[in-house]
Amino acid sequence: MSDPVLEVRGLTKRYGAVEALKGFDLTVGRGSIYGFIGPNGAGKTTTIRIVAGLVRPTSGEVRLHGVDLRRNRLAAARGLRTLVEVPAFYPGLSGRQNLTIFARLSGADDADVKRLLARVRLEHAQDRRVGGYSLGMRQRLGIAQALLGRPDLVVLDEPMNGLDPAGMHEMRELIREENRERGVTFFLSSHLLDDIQRLCDRIGILHKGRLVAEGRIDDLLSSAVTGFRLRCERPPDALAALARALPEAKARLDGDGTIHADGDTAVLPRLHHALLAAGHPVVELYPVRASLEAYFLDLTEGVMG
Repeated sequence: MSDPVLEVRGLTKRYGAVEALKGFDLTVGRGSIYGFIGPNGAGKTTTIRIVAGLVRPTSGEVRLHGVDLRRNRLAAARGLRTLVEVPAFYPGLSGRQNLTIFARLSGADDADVKRLLARVRLEHAQDRRVGGYSLGMRQRLGIAQALLGRPDLVVLDEPMNGLDPAGMHEMRELIREENRERGVTFFLSSHLLDDIQRLCDRIGILHKGRLVAEGRIDDLLSSAVTGFRLRCERPPDALAALARALPEAKARLDGDGTIHADGDTAVLPRLHHALLAAGHPVVELYPVRASLEAYFLDLTEGVMG
């Protein structure tokens, strides 16, 4: 992968006798939106806290923009912004005042504060004390804070936490726009697999401290064929032929004449052979691929979170 922004190599973390991370590699390319997913206890937050410089790994290497985080934390973390778990603010100050303080620390200006308050739809509450904000409002403010000062890499841990469906949609659009228009690279974790599938171009799946899958979502799911949709000239007769020849395919017929058959790519030649032998050649055929949720559950032994 050219021009990686984040590289993890052989990362391990032990807490006494417990090995939370068991040594894995991961690469996030510049300009990507990378989804980091796994069940509760898989080690996602530990990994994110290590990348953010909040926890030291037991062994392994984390490189940000090509710089080793352990050897030169300040240089490595330049351009890095993080939102880990619940964002922390000064509760007695307003949302605008909080962002203004963080803007000065990150080299951003007042125009950026105004732009981001509008983008996360907090203009109406910008002069209210943050101590009176709801969880969703604090989450929006935290995302605005993470985007101050034209960051290069933004790490978000459960960014949709506390948001209603409309708020989730707005945050997805915000992340897409910052990525597309301002070139921000995102590394985010979430239990909301539908959001990950809509938003991310690459994912890594962590399970029991190991990275069990990594790559482009389309490439990972392309190998996860769960069945086929097909058409023949005489659907009822073709269905009966399949039921006799391949009962394990559990063939069934839709109202529009489409036949559905279960099975992976290994069953495809048998489907064709059974139908041809019965005089029902296939005129259209489409593979049915697993959803990200089904693929995730298969890799993580049915553990969602």
